[in-house]
Amino acid sequence: MVDINEVAENIYMIDDQLYSIPKLGSVYLISEEKKALVESGPATSAKVVIDGIRGIGVKPENIDYMIVTHIHLDHAGGVGVLIRGMPQAQVVVHHRGARHLVNPEKLVNSVVEAQGREAMARCGEVIPIEQERVQPVSDGDTIRLSDKQVLRFIDAPGHAPHELCIYESRNQGLFTGDAVAVSLAEGEVFLPFQPPPDFDLEQNNNTIEKLMEVKAKVIYYSHFGVSNKVEEDLQLALDKLQVWHDIVVEAINEGTFDSVAEKLLAQARAELEPIREIEPLYDYVANIHLPLVAAGHIKYYREKEGASGISWRKGESNQRENRE
Repeated sequence: MVDINEVAENIYMIDDQLYSIPKLGSVYLISEEKKALVESGPATSAKVVIDGIRGIGVKPENIDYMIVTHIHLDHAGGVGVLIRGMPQAQVVVHHRGARHLVNPEKLVNSVVEAQGREAMARCGEVIPIEQERVQPVSDGDTIRLSDKQVLRFIDAPGHAPHELCIYESRNQGLFTGDAVAVSLAEGEVFLPFQPPPDFDLEQNNNTIEKLMEVKAKVIYYSHFGVSNKVEEDLQLALDKLQVWHDIVVEAINEGTFDSVAEKLLAQARAELEPIREIEPLYDYVANIHLPLVAAGHIKYYREKEGASGISWRKGESNQRENRE
């Protein structure tokens, strides 16, 4: 049975059983005069998502918009499968990601390069989408679902250059994709999620600070669930990124950069106790998710040093203070 919850007025969360793991991936249905699905999950979650839509009492063929926060396969890999049963749906995506949904070859190759072929086995086949069904959007664009529900798109780079956050007017909520963090076990596990190849710390911090200015009342996480502690969560996301940054800076100062992945993983795995008894979830986060995040950070810092010849000295570790 599909896990469905009404998490705000006219907004339903479907646990898409991401990689067959409960409470890891969220897909949201906004049911207004027009109906929008936020996130698709990967192709391997398509049946669960369809069953969830029907369980809410909505026919898939009545979906008007399929919106993805970004084109990573755990968020957008299932679009091509799902829209086969949604003949009137337009696929809404960041303008920088649109072409990769029409021709996903480069996207798939990037996943294989960064995560190996086993990642594609978890995600399933990525089916191309007809160009005429893809609606690219940019920062500030809006879609009206009803008089009380207007979706506003916010450019949100850092995790990926093709990331969107979505503000919904009825409940004053934010769909944050992966722009903020992964929030599991009702927020007891709260971790950065910046895998290679596109993580950018400064952009990520700028995005979170921009989201603070929105003054939203609720966050809808794609991994996983809903939080009403918006200001607290956004500040915590900045603080967690700072902790990881300081670990890397210390390693650079000590000349031990080659061991930084081990240090990052030790820091993060110490925070996983609340999900230790949920074996599939713990195993995925500890052994797949976190090594990817560490790799994303390491790639960012290696390229940052290589591009500019800079080094981070003691006293220079607070990136936010340096920008002010």
